[in-house]
Amino acid sequence: MILPQSFELPCRVRFTTRRGSIALRILADEVRILAPRGTRKATIEGVLQQRRPWIESSIARLREQQRQQPDPSSRFANGAILKLDDRPLTLTLHPSSVEGCEIDGDRLRLSLSNDSPERRLTLISQWYQQQAEQRWPALLDAWSERTGLTPTGLKIRPYKSRWGACTAAGLVSLNTQLMQAPVAVQEYVIVHELCHLRHLNHSPAYWALVQQWCPDYARRRRWLRQQGNLLQLG
Repeated sequence: MILPQSFELPCRVRFTTRRGSIALRILADEVRILAPRGTRKATIEGVLQQRRPWIESSIARLREQQRQQPDPSSRFANGAILKLDDRPLTLTLHPSSVEGCEIDGDRLRLSLSNDSPERRLTLISQWYQQQAEQRWPALLDAWSERTGLTPTGLKIRPYKSRWGACTAAGLVSLNTQLMQAPVAVQEYVIVHELCHLRHLNHSPAYWALVQQWCPDYARRRRWLRQQGNLLQLG
């Protein structure tokens, strides 16, 4: 469902099995509304009007971030800055018959046998995926043991519109591109999803549980809202 609203971006409603409040997400091409199935159109429109100042400021911030982003063709140029755990790494390109990425001091060495912007994106994306698969299972286990909240599994992949998810069956998903964010932000997303194992909603009880394990979650969440669009690789 697309609602006629006077925002710069269209407003699209996605009905879900979630319970509790309506959630809003500002994406590159739309304002996405996640609403419990059966929510009345008038209720959704009321939330949009109530949150109008936040929506408009978020869209303006998104547009400014997009203006500041480098041209896609130069995003992975020699000398470009990439991040791992928010640590800057200078990209260096090297012709080689053996392709791949490796950290060399404060540089990320990218070896290519057939150079092109598309190939650079593919290899760098694969490298982030490998980093996440090597590190996040242990991090998730540590937080699971600490909180007593045990998922049924972990799925790691790049997403366009979410940082993480938790299904009713207990499967936790994490967005590979979070590897660029500070570790504290990565841990916040893990805690966020683990807490959904007890509350599959965003009720006050849910946020109280998040705060129990991550007292400064609002600061980490704010970082994601302000910087998250800069983490998209392609």
